[in-house]
Amino acid sequence: MKIARAVLFAAAAVLVVSPAVAAKKKADPCIKDKVLASFQMRMLQTELVVGALSCKLTPRYNEFVTSYRDELMGAHRVLMKHFGRESRLEDYKSKTANEASQRSLANITEFCLYTSALYDKLLGPERPKLAAFVGTERVASHHGQNECGAPSLVTAASGKVVPMPRQKPDVEGVAAVIPASMPTPAPKPEIAADSSSAPTTVQQ
Repeated sequence: MKIARAVLFAAAAVLVVSPAVAAKKKADPCIKDKVLASFQMRMLQTELVVGALSCKLTPRYNEFVTSYRDELMGAHRVLMKHFGRESRLEDYKSKTANEASQRSLANITEFCLYTSALYDKLLGPERPKLAAFVGTERVASHHGQNECGAPSLVTAASGKVVPMPRQKPDVEGVAAVIPASMPTPAPKPEIAADSSSAPTTVQQ
């Protein structure tokens, strides 16, 4: 009888503790400092890549990559460490590129005006530090991560990912410069059946 009671008490304890343990496992850690800045830079670069293809701004994107190569590579290394595997980082990049493509198709005029304004700020006579610049731009907050101390979470679009051809970058972690002669039609996303293997428009 005593053994049966002990078993019942143990089972009850598991039922009480399990939800708390499960909630703890599901909670994502918040990001800050270099990791946060790296996610923001990643989102800004995604916006500029989609803008280059959708708005025929390829030369300006090439100049952006050349001007901010060191900071972009640094952000890539931080994100590689955060995700642990390159495939996870590529999946994340594909999802956020899909979100940017959908926004460009929803209102291409507004999207191109905003992207062009970003290029004006970044490539003007007094070029800002990228890590500081992304903290002031709304598009950089669309990273979908939990910011430490943030009142709410801004999520990136989820779901299926648009399949996009990938190009090999000249330097690891930085999107390959888009040839000036490349045609730049507006992307026409098609929802893929498997989001885990969809590459991005341009290797970023």
